[in-house]
Amino acid sequence: MLRNSTWLLDDTNLANFGSELEREHRKEEGALETAWNYEGSPIGHETGLWIWRVQNFKLIAVPRNQYGKFYQGDSYVVLSRPHKMKQERLLTRQWNSMIAILDTFGSQHREVQKKESSLFLSYFKQLTYLQGGFASGFNHVEEEQEPPTRLLRVQRPKRLEGSRRQNAVIISECPLSYRSLRSGAVYVLDTGSVIYQWQGNKASGIERAKAAEFIAQLISERDGRAEQDSGDHQREFFEALGSEGEVEEEEEEEEEEEEEFEKRLLRLSSSGLFGMKLKMELIGTEKIKREMFESDHVFIFDVGHQVYTWIGKHASRKERKHGLRYAQDYVKSTGRSSFTPICQIIEGGEDELFEANLEGWQGW
Repeated sequence: MLRNSTWLLDDTNLANFGSELEREHRKEEGALETAWNYEGSPIGHETGLWIWRVQNFKLIAVPRNQYGKFYQGDSYVVLSRPHKMKQERLLTRQWNSMIAILDTFGSQHREVQKKESSLFLSYFKQLTYLQGGFASGFNHVEEEQEPPTRLLRVQRPKRLEGSRRQNAVIISECPLSYRSLRSGAVYVLDTGSVIYQWQGNKASGIERAKAAEFIAQLISERDGRAEQDSGDHQREFFEALGSEGEVEEEEEEEEEEEEEFEKRLLRLSSSGLFGMKLKMELIGTEKIKREMFESDHVFIFDVGHQVYTWIGKHASRKERKHGLRYAQDYVKSTGRSSFTPICQIIEGGEDELFEANLEGWQGW
């Protein structure tokens, strides 16, 4: 059971403030600002999507023809400004490291591979996860150099069912072996010059069609310097794969099944001498209404699959500064994965996914 509690700053990971770690985060904040705050920048003024990779506390712009491709050894910043939205959405895409987040945008999300929110997935027709880091994938490749052979799985996660991107897929690089194959899945084997599509006898039609689209995209990117093999020739496929054996049955989807969850709303407020203590108290469960969020405070809104940090317009500086970290500590206190998505929203910048969790929501 969650009880009302008062936490001292020294008892939390906030004790790192003033340390070398915090100074490194401040460098990252400066990189975030200068990445789009330059003369003539369309960022923040026009509708669009922008992606940067984090390297040595600097942001390196990702080429637009690489949008949707993420390397598992890197961290990214993704900024989206949708149509008819007054404030931008800043999302951090991270694998190995936390990066600093600005307070100047309407909503901020922490995204982690295989735990992506439906909002993040909605920005891409497909996500492709590749092994290695940015340097191995974005450096110029000489024309005579063949790309490495890769086996990729094309998959539509269950969590996309019923979403506005229900036909979107995630493409993940797998170990180059027959042991990666499953009877209920679809795979693309890319050897550079020949691209194979292989599907198990229980594969879904959507995944088969999306794999074909992905192959067509790869061929187009190479100006036709590749050809497709449909995968009907099993011998050629396994020869290119480099190994052959019995294909296992598809296991139950590894994604965590969502359990019945009682929503929680917690208020974070400063107290004590000079406001040195931050008090977090549970103020509501299940039926959470918009009017329960007060402009003078910061709130942590737990909806089960995601945790929101809501920043009131008149919240104290200390509450605003530490709200996100308290949300991280809260997630840890519940025994949930540290990869649980956390979204920070400033009052007035609420998106439709946030509002959908409130009592009385009428739908899009």
